[in-house]
Amino acid sequence: METLTPTPQHAELTLKVSSIKPFENIALAFSGGGFRAASFGMGVISYLYKVKFNGDDDPLKGNVLLNQVTYMSSASGGTIPTTLYSLYNAQGKSFKDFYVKLFECLSGDFLLQNALEILSDQKRWRNRPDKSRNIINAFSMAYDEYIFEGATLHSLFYNNEAGHLQEVCFNTTEFYTGLSFRQDRKMVLDSANDPYFKFGNENIFLSQLVAGKYKIGDVLAASSCFPAGFEPIVFPEDFTHEGLTEDELKGGLTMIPQTGDKQESTFIAEKNVGFMDGGITDNQGLQSMMYADGRRQRHETTFKPFDLMLVNDVGSYFIKPYVNPPQPEHTGISLGGINWIATLFFLVAAGCIGFGFYCHLVWMGMLGGILIVLPALFLWAVSSLKSKILGTSSPLLKSFTEKIIRLLIHYFTKTPLVVLKQMMQARVESVLLLNMSVFLKRIRQLLYNTFYGSPQWKNRGKGNHIYDLAFSSDLYRKKNPPPAPYLNPSRDIQIVAQTAFNMGTTLWFDESNMHQQHSMACIIACGQLTTCYNLLTYIERLFTTPSAYDAVYLGRLNSLKAQLTADYEHFKTDPFFMYNQYGLDYQIKKFKPLSVKDIPFPENW
Repeated sequence: METLTPTPQHAELTLKVSSIKPFENIALAFSGGGFRAASFGMGVISYLYKVKFNGDDDPLKGNVLLNQVTYMSSASGGTIPTTLYSLYNAQGKSFKDFYVKLFECLSGDFLLQNALEILSDQKRWRNRPDKSRNIINAFSMAYDEYIFEGATLHSLFYNNEAGHLQEVCFNTTEFYTGLSFRQDRKMVLDSANDPYFKFGNENIFLSQLVAGKYKIGDVLAASSCFPAGFEPIVFPEDFTHEGLTEDELKGGLTMIPQTGDKQESTFIAEKNVGFMDGGITDNQGLQSMMYADGRRQRHETTFKPFDLMLVNDVGSYFIKPYVNPPQPEHTGISLGGINWIATLFFLVAAGCIGFGFYCHLVWMGMLGGILIVLPALFLWAVSSLKSKILGTSSPLLKSFTEKIIRLLIHYFTKTPLVVLKQMMQARVESVLLLNMSVFLKRIRQLLYNTFYGSPQWKNRGKGNHIYDLAFSSDLYRKKNPPPAPYLNPSRDIQIVAQTAFNMGTTLWFDESNMHQQHSMACIIACGQLTTCYNLLTYIERLFTTPSAYDAVYLGRLNSLKAQLTADYEHFKTDPFFMYNQYGLDYQIKKFKPLSVKDIPFPENW
């Protein structure tokens, strides 16, 4: 994992509580998690747009909390709302434009259908001839066409006075050193040198001038191509378009040698690098936010340190236990048995051909010709596979000797197929559990420990998790009760939160599936009400040291608490009140208001 302290100048700084100006400079990090993450992020952003500073003596009076957000970081599915919001805010479009556009893009399987249509239509690839024709590039082209309308990263620079973001970061993972690759852009001018600000990381980075020509659709694709679901997106070919050539891309890329050996030197000379989901190395987008705050604390940029760093996370520390696949019967046909049967059929068919030819029986010769095809193909495939496994270029020879390989082949071919199937199933399930759950949760834990355990971010960091108010967190809340009794959720809130938490990681909401019918609505509403809850808990925490703030800031906290408390009480009786209000006020097509009565009670509770 990339260190945050590569030089002595990167020593940790501790901000005093008195130096925090509550809610004046907000940073948001959005986790990965497919459309679940995108919808939750939509809910978070929409709630921040609702809350206003309304204290009479508050210099921010009339502004909404969202306008105080200066930084956004994201990974994977969380990059969908952050890229769109950044673009629309830079272009001077309204919050309504953002909300309606994102709602329509996330509804049903709109993006999935368009991506698959692009994949199957050869004509759609003529404008991007260097791109590999695969699923991830089909999605990147769908994003480009239907979400961003051809916009590049150069568009993320303000030409209006309504913009409030200073910097955004859309994380991906590079397959050169295996670290986070920060697709980082400044949206306003910064007169400071900021030496550690890079589009990439310390080992591999792209010049900001060339990076500005990236299609935002490709940036989103690079951030969200999760393993197993997608292929890597490959630099430079997959990022080329009419305005950006392969030579420009290679010319703008810097790769710092790590070993200096011949293989690495050849790799660096070719400058051909794969990228995959940013969630592989930091699924919360948290490391990039900490890195950005560190640069601000060290005064490497003119941007000020963050007063609130909100981590919006649809992942969790929960894990489904490994369940051993059912044990099969120890009898049944083996690969060796199939091979003997195929050989027998081959010999019988060959005998029919020979006998028919000898006795001038055409029908028997034809029958033998038909019967011989399948066993011949099977025996040829077995022979070819065996020669590849035992060949000099076999990858198995890196781990096993030829004697061991022959021994494995001998006994595996004698083992019943049902046993081999069970062995393979156990391996696949355990590898998926390790990669998609244990590994990601371990990285999450390490980053969270660093974030919440460091004095550098004390009193400024706050988690905002999709499961905070779900039934799944009841045991945690009993051990760690909220700072005030009124913060305990209602049953209606818990039904919505649990339904949102139960939604899997997908890139669509299947309206025909009972379990997904109202998932999008529940997740958006969960983002809204959970943000309200966690901002309240944060304010309650700040109130534990009231002497640290002057009268203006205490007045601000009291004013915000009054608004948030009123909203939270409303959420308790109607978790969808904000969701319904936005949908009706913005006249979203096919929008249907919901109530908790429309939501089936979550299974397993």
